[in-house]
Amino acid sequence: MALDDVKASKRKSDPGVRVIGGKIYDSSNGRCCHQCRQKTMDFVASCKAMKKEKQCPISYCHKCLLNRYGEKAEEVGALIDWRCPKCRGICNCSCCRKKRGQSPTGILTHKAKASGLSSVSELLEVEGHDTFSYQKKKPKLENVSNGDVVAKDSNKAAGKIKKALNKIKTGFPKAKLEDAFVEDAVAKENNKATSKIKKVLNKTKTGVPKAKSVFISLSCIQDVAKENNKVTGKLKKALNKTKNGFPKAKPEAASVEAVAKENNKVAGKIKKAKTTNKMKEEEIQIEAKLPNGISLTNVSGIDIPTEETGNVLQFLEFCSAFGKALDLKQGHAKSIVAAVFGSGRNTRRQQYCSVIPMMIQLMELISHDRDMSLSLSATDSTWFSSLGECLLQSGVLSDVFPPETFKSGVSEYKKMDASARLKLLNFLCDESLSTLKMRNFIENESKESDTKEREAKEKAAAAKEKEKQLRQKIQGDLVKAHMEKKGAPLSMEEHHKVLAQIKAEAKEAYGEMLKATSRKRQRCDAVRTDPILLSDDGLALWKLKCFEEEPKFLLQDVGGTFDDLSPHEKWLAFKPEQKQEIEKYISANRMKMMLAQKNANVEIN
Repeated sequence: MALDDVKASKRKSDPGVRVIGGKIYDSSNGRCCHQCRQKTMDFVASCKAMKKEKQCPISYCHKCLLNRYGEKAEEVGALIDWRCPKCRGICNCSCCRKKRGQSPTGILTHKAKASGLSSVSELLEVEGHDTFSYQKKKPKLENVSNGDVVAKDSNKAAGKIKKALNKIKTGFPKAKLEDAFVEDAVAKENNKATSKIKKVLNKTKTGVPKAKSVFISLSCIQDVAKENNKVTGKLKKALNKTKNGFPKAKPEAASVEAVAKENNKVAGKIKKAKTTNKMKEEEIQIEAKLPNGISLTNVSGIDIPTEETGNVLQFLEFCSAFGKALDLKQGHAKSIVAAVFGSGRNTRRQQYCSVIPMMIQLMELISHDRDMSLSLSATDSTWFSSLGECLLQSGVLSDVFPPETFKSGVSEYKKMDASARLKLLNFLCDESLSTLKMRNFIENESKESDTKEREAKEKAAAAKEKEKQLRQKIQGDLVKAHMEKKGAPLSMEEHHKVLAQIKAEAKEAYGEMLKATSRKRQRCDAVRTDPILLSDDGLALWKLKCFEEEPKFLLQDVGGTFDDLSPHEKWLAFKPEQKQEIEKYISANRMKMMLAQKNANVEIN
């Protein structure tokens, strides 16, 4: 084998100083541990035994010595006559065990601790040295490089032959197939595969003196030849059938049967995929269920009828999103809801102090956008007649509020119940969203939100870069500390001190990165609020800004499907201790949606 054929190693010859887990690796100045064969700057215990008038060069790092033999590196390092496990004949590393005719143990530290023993050495004494045996899995023949070549070529040949068979079965309506062409194609493909197999055999026969050769057994080659012969036989039979003119069956029937078989195979695979995904969906549904909620009849300390909960939440969410555009003070929306439902003293006075002024403010906003000059006041009936004109122009709620209602004056408003007043208020809120002022506000808020998100991304990238630079700085400081000690390993105390510093600074940098990342995910308040989850049985899970009671989740039950809304919807709240169950239910439903998408992709493919 030529030197050019040898692939360059991806591993660097000198990776430098790395801090991984609780170890400091240094390929240049580190001391190599006989057990794990890693060069680290950790405290190591060196053997004091003399061999041929020279000190034993073997060392063990503090972790291996403690986990594998139950000895503390600092204690044995202070001893003058300490002999390493290898000199004592008890070393259980993979090399020493192989020399003694035993198999490597693999990782047994966790098993030893779980058994209540102090070390792996003690576990081997108790269980027996031959009890544990770790062996690497042997690669399959298909994974061998030369074997891959043979398998791929035989697959290519078989694939092309199958294509020829399919063409013969379908009867070639647009082009005729000549027998010689098919036979030549088969011969060419077989010759290609055979020539590559011969090349592999020649390589293994000649051998390479300084490189490992990969041998392919004759049985493997014979198997490939048999498969090619089988496929060639099938092709010949198909050719003979076309020559004889299908005495017992028509070509169309044969092609239909072949297509039916292939379709059945594909359908079988799809069914298997569907059944496995359905089983997963059933498991998810069994594991995660939405907890039972409590009927929501009190919002922000205000008692409200069950059937009006949705309308109240709609108004409060509007005020929380657009309170800045309307110059609403904090708590103003709650006082309006309290006045509508007659909560507190002087209810009639509250109507004129909060509810009607809110309606007038919204009507002035709408009239200004429609080039209508209105001078409205709560003391006369003009605001009520103007409200009727807005309803008439919009063409909504005509069945609830007929036009003659607003011709009788404010006396009709006084006769209205809380539900009707709240509907008028929500109507004006919806109409105001189409005004120029509100559209500009939404656009500005969206731009501001995008700017904040962009700044958050930049801060997250800066925090990530800071964390990277911090790691490089720590590695530089470690190198400097080693140079000052002239390459001597760190003591246990120095080791723990350095690791504590690394963890503290890395934690701070990581915290900054997480904080910047969380800012990226904040939603613009002026954007439409969407439910977290929607189900086919008319359930919607919401998280509204206006509802701040823990766990901040609300369930809307429309009593049917969303296509056919029922007027008697229900809103349910949850207890704080049910938050974990709700989050589990959300994640399970998202997983279910992903599985459904996979099913759809399988059907398409």
